[in-house]
Amino acid sequence: MADVAPYQFSKVTPDDHSGLIYIAAFLGFTYSNITFITRCCIKWQVFGFDDWGTCAAQIGNAVQFTLLLLSLSAGLGRTFDTLTGDQYSRMASLQYGYQIAFYLSLGLSKCAAVLLIQRLFTRDAKKFWLICNIVTGITLSWTLVAAILVSVGCSPKSTFPATAADVCLGLPKRYEAVVITDALTDLLLVIVPAYLVWQLQMSASLKLQVIAVFAFRLPLIVFSAFVLTNFNRSLHGRNPGVERTPAIIFQQSQLCFSLIAGTVPCLKSFIRSFDTGSGVKAGFTSAGYGSSGYGRGESYRMQSLSAGSAIRSQTEDRGDVRVNAKPFEGGSHGSGRTRGDSIAKVTSTAYSPHKGDDAASNDSQELFIRRDVQWEVRSENLRGLP
Repeated sequence: MADVAPYQFSKVTPDDHSGLIYIAAFLGFTYSNITFITRCCIKWQVFGFDDWGTCAAQIGNAVQFTLLLLSLSAGLGRTFDTLTGDQYSRMASLQYGYQIAFYLSLGLSKCAAVLLIQRLFTRDAKKFWLICNIVTGITLSWTLVAAILVSVGCSPKSTFPATAADVCLGLPKRYEAVVITDALTDLLLVIVPAYLVWQLQMSASLKLQVIAVFAFRLPLIVFSAFVLTNFNRSLHGRNPGVERTPAIIFQQSQLCFSLIAGTVPCLKSFIRSFDTGSGVKAGFTSAGYGSSGYGRGESYRMQSLSAGSAIRSQTEDRGDVRVNAKPFEGGSHGSGRTRGDSIAKVTSTAYSPHKGDDAASNDSQELFIRRDVQWEVRSENLRGLP
């Protein structure tokens, strides 16, 4: 009985490294989709602009993944000598589109990260919002410029040349500019939240926790460096078809990591630990902000404390307020005046999801800060009064 050779989806040989690209592409697409689905489950009812930005980035991810698979079927990762003229032309054209879709998806993932940073602060924090709007404009501009630099003015074959003489004029410098600015934008997305969070009244440990989550993007700078090094090597190598493989693998790893890094700060355990001092906790709400800056349905305006109140408890649909006062101890002179210390504590806990009527309606879905505020009032010992 003749031996039947086992089926292999893709072989890895000295003249064919397409199997390595298949592995990187499928793993990256799988993990990025898992994190995207997780994000949707966490924030299904509180979608904001950052989530829609992630959706756009994920669509771009699906497009570049499809173009990459088509280019692999056309001969990507193989020695050009093993390809026909039609295969080479088709593969180069698909790679041309893949590079554009890749940088569009990568840039949109950065924009979504900035929008998430902005969502952590209310619109009343005008300075913070202005900084985030500027960074959003920078990342969006980089996205469009990067997609243009890797494609405009170059034919598909000149972006994936068979020889060094066929390289598109200025292409190495273009990629160098794109990759360097790519690394700088990732660094900016770490510095900005660190600066903004450090301005808040939070404990140092919580500040470091928030900064560390956003600093999860720092390895992307290393991926950018590897992409540039291997891309330049493939343009001047003896076997460019095979030598382009590492650059594409690092691109797939970079995009996957960028999408994951944009979702990590959305985890509930992180959001609930975002504490700005005085018991302030961060949470998600589908309600917007009114002109007063209070989250609709989940905040309570503090009322004045009556001097004659001994014990008061008020419970409403929108919060729970309790005032406990230690009674005065009578003096020895029987003058009707009191001596001793009086302590009154006011605790305002906003927990109800019901909508209030005192906040302006807003179509946006915000990340807001819930306040649990405690006040302590002391009266000095009253002596020598008539």
